[in-house]
Parts: sequence; structure tokens; C-alpha cells
Amino acid sequence: MTDDEIIEKKNELMEEHWTENLHQSLQDFHPDVAQKIVDSMDDNEIYVKVNHRRFQEDYIANYLAFLWDISKEAFWKHIIISLDPEIGILWGSSMPHFEKMCRNRIPEDVLEAVILFLIHDKSKFAQDTEAIGCVLRAQAKRFNRLDEIKNYVRSLNLPEETEIINQIEQLIETEPGYSFY
Repeated sequence: MTDDEIIEKKNELMEEHWTENLHQSLQDFHPDVAQKIVDSMDDNEIYVKVNHRRFQEDYIANYLAFLWDISKEAFWKHIIISLDPEIGILWGSSMPHFEKMCRNRIPEDVLEAVILFLIHDKSKFAQDTEAIGCVLRAQAKRFNRLDEIKNYVRSLNLPEETEIINQIEQLIETEPGYSFY
């Protein structure tokens, strides 16, 4: 498939504002073509696919699980964009994207997005905070990243720095009601 044909196929897939069958449509392509499509998505295209959630949460979670297998780079980019504190955490019947964030050392920019979600989350929905805490707990305990987490918070120079670090430490030390790893 030529680059022009790949762009044409991508544009067709981006026409729909929902994610319902996106991963199934991508599975119809050779894995290299599917990877080129998802790697070429811009931030706005990703935002639509992961944050237009009404009745789409399970489909989006399935799409993210599919991305893990074809492009880690696209997966992490989608994760960052999905961590929108105005919208909240993407919840589905299964949470493969959170399992990946807890079982793997996440890239630095993803870790920063997780921390920023915690800081800027307006709803303070307990379930979202607990899910973010699960990721921070895994990164601190499994991958020895507590100092990195604290240093990033300090680099933000926020007046509430001490409270944020205390909240993070509490989330890390508190056994969550559920676990993604």
C-alpha cells in the first residue's frame, strides 16, 4: 500500500467521531499499515478517538489494548491525551490501559501526565484518584520512581507542593480497593 493510499484510509477512519469499531477496522490492515495509520494521528484526531466517550468507553479501552500490540509510541500518546482532568479517567469494563501503566515502566512524559491529572482533576472523583494512585504506587514500588515523582512535582513550583507530595505518598502507601496489576 502506498503512502497516499495509507493517508486515504486513515482519513476514512477519522471521519467517524466515535471509536466503536476502530480497532476492528485497523485489524483488517497489515500490522505495518495499521501502525503507520495510528502513528500518523495528530493530537486532535487522538483526542476525538479517546475523549468523545458517550457510550464508547469499552470500545475505546479495546482500541487502546489493540494499540499496545501495534505501536507502543501511539499507545502512550493516546494515554497522555486521554488523561484529561476536565473529562476524567477512561473507565471500561476492563482496564487494559491501566494494567499497562501499572505493569510497565511508563515513559517520563506519561508519568508527568499522570501527576498533572492528579493535580488538576476538578472532580476529585474518588475512583479516578484511586486509579491514578494505583499507577503512582506501581511506578514508585515496582520501578523505584518515588524520587522522580517528587522531583517532578517540585519542578512545577506550585504553592501547594507539600500537599501534593503528601497526597501522592498517601496514595502510594494506601492499599487500593482494586488493583490493575
